Amino acid sequence: MKLFTLILTIGLAFTQEKVVLDRVASVVEDKIVLLSDVVLAANAIAAQQNINPTKNPTLYNNILNQSLESMIEQLLIIEMAEIDSVEVLDKDVDRSLDKQVENIILQTGGKEQAELALGKKISEFKRSYRDDMRGKLLAEKYTSSLTSNISVSRGDVIDFFNVYKDSLPDFPTLYKTRHILVEIKPSDESDKAAEEKALLIKEKILDGMKFEEAAEKFSEDPGSKNNGGNLGFVSRGTFVKEFEKVAFTIDKNILSEPIKTQFGYHIIEVLERSGERVLARHILIRSETTENDKKIAYKKADDIKKKINSYDDFYEQASSFSDDETSKSKGGYMGMIDIKEYQVPEISEVLKTIDINSVSSPILTNFGYHLVWVDEIISGGPATLEKNWLDIEGLALNKKKSDWYNDWIEKIKQNFYIKRNDLTYPQINN
Repeated sequence: MKLFTLILTIGLAFTQEKVVLDRVASVVEDKIVLLSDVVLAANAIAAQQNINPTKNPTLYNNILNQSLESMIEQLLIIEMAEIDSVEVLDKDVDRSLDKQVENIILQTGGKEQAELALGKKISEFKRSYRDDMRGKLLAEKYTSSLTSNISVSRGDVIDFFNVYKDSLPDFPTLYKTRHILVEIKPSDESDKAAEEKALLIKEKILDGMKFEEAAEKFSEDPGSKNNGGNLGFVSRGTFVKEFEKVAFTIDKNILSEPIKTQFGYHIIEVLERSGERVLARHILIRSETTENDKKIAYKKADDIKKKINSYDDFYEQASSFSDDETSKSKGGYMGMIDIKEYQVPEISEVLKTIDINSVSSPILTNFGYHLVWVDEIISGGPATLEKNWLDIEGLALNKKKSDWYNDWIEKIKQNFYIKRNDLTYPQINN
């Protein structure tokens, strides 16, 4: 669907020759689109698609022109939205800006790296792009309202399928899965040792060791240790409750005492807070578990299994005893799993062999022991109307909305003055 997306994501991993002189890429009524903005958007797309403009100038030219056309369309849609008095709230702009900043920080590996790559402070970046973000949200809201009443009939879905069935991708086999997690919990002695280690690390930082250095050297969180413990800008509700309580109450730039969660002990430092979002970093020290701890967890999982003879039994046991706080209130429901994409291989292997409405033996993963239950298996393969009606209906609806939008925007373009300049690469570097 060729929709108006104004790309704010920076192509930070992408390298190309410097654009020396900026110039006007397009004029839309009394507004202009700068070449630098088009190149910025095109670079982000090229980086994501691993396209080098020097080696693939034709592909890059296509991206340049697509980016320009998207920006032209957004200016037109904003013009129409303002005529119809469509507005967006300041809090929605702030929320979207915060999300944009989070993505840039995650892409670069930290706040300092992001500011270095942007060439400006995060606060300056947000001020610079606030109007652009407002325009993006305004365009999205307006076009969504225009297409909200579009629907598809049964005949539309059947016609869509008959036309496109040979080009539709195969659907994956999906397993409607539940689980009960029994964590392998360390002994009191191991727990105490982890807390003391965390306290010693905190003292090292207070004595002058850099937090980033301590995180890289000591933290046992593989997802953040190489980023100096940085967790990025995240929303309330992302962390476990013990961590979140500290992250949203502690003063900025103050080291917390070791905070115990299900993962171990954390030293937390908050770098920035904005409404319901927080930028924090941490060092995690896990409590070591022994073979005896593992045996205790296995026996608990096996005892739970012996009490399960039906779906209702599994739901009750999951709600009562599972250590997975995100799924226990839903009877252990994990969602529809595609085993080719699922990130826990031990569970994927079991799903290949488990019978519907039966409980597995305890399965050991990095999280602990799992009991797995499958409610339903939806077979994959080539799309059919019988098996994949809802998916095909969604595709047909998106196609109908896309066709409507493309027709509409082409008619709108006839009512405005638009001048496009040549963007052929490598001319842009002259």
